[in-house]
Amino acid sequence: MTEHMRGFRGLARRQQLRDLGYSTHQIRVAVATGHLRVPRRGWVATGEAPVRAVRAIELGGRIGGATALASYGIWVDDPTPLVVACPPGYSRAVRLREGEIRLWVAERFPSDRRIAWRVSVLDALLQLARTASREELISSIDSAVHTRQLSTADQRALFAALPRRFGNVEKDVDGASMSGTETRLRLAIAKAGYRVRSQARLDGVGDADLIVDEWLIVEGDSREHHGSSQRQTRDRARDGNAVLSALGHERFMWSQVRYSMDWCMAVIEQRLRDGRPDRPPVSRSEHLRIGRSSG
Repeated sequence: MTEHMRGFRGLARRQQLRDLGYSTHQIRVAVATGHLRVPRRGWVATGEAPVRAVRAIELGGRIGGATALASYGIWVDDPTPLVVACPPGYSRAVRLREGEIRLWVAERFPSDRRIAWRVSVLDALLQLARTASREELISSIDSAVHTRQLSTADQRALFAALPRRFGNVEKDVDGASMSGTETRLRLAIAKAGYRVRSQARLDGVGDADLIVDEWLIVEGDSREHHGSSQRQTRDRARDGNAVLSALGHERFMWSQVRYSMDWCMAVIEQRLRDGRPDRPPVSRSEHLRIGRSSG
């Protein structure tokens, strides 16, 4: 039973164990001996179960909204409180603590995954759409597409089910973006009327988060993935190679993009007005020679 519970990430419905061949008596013995505990009727948990997932079950629901998306590894803009999706009409709701949100919401797209303590990616996105801005929602959809957790059919179903205020949001979704930082920058740059491409591969430079008007590289450093010295070395090497390739480059932190977008756009627009560097690019062989000498 221990290995099977690990497959459920430490939290499962009793029925899931019965479906695997465990008898009601075996489950009761596991509870009586302390190998399992009961967070709510019909559920069992081990000590390895995620704390927030157990709390959601205790509250009469499952992890939903932004909390569920984060559990799937899908981008959400800000650290989220515990969002608990409860079925409408559930009458045994436990009192919430500070920092917990309960949604009374029917399941639209049930998940067929083994992990039963969170809603599906589709339902989580629909729940996020209740309160999110257009940019926030697109950032999460981009991430779900990029991580291959939202198929083409799923996208069609999602767009058809979104609130009318989001209009034709599908035209702004670009699954190439690797973080919400990139998505927000891409949306702002496109809204300002510039041509912008995501994850562009450039000779002598490598992959760029965004390329604007085919010469200005814009990089967005996300919260988690640019802190190590190794990653910073790669980032600075790419910035230097952009200079050697006679390309412009700008780099912004997530906090700047999230809270000072007007300033970011002012910087980008000024660089575009200044025009592309007019010096000739350094040859590829010179790139390699310089790279070796600096390594």
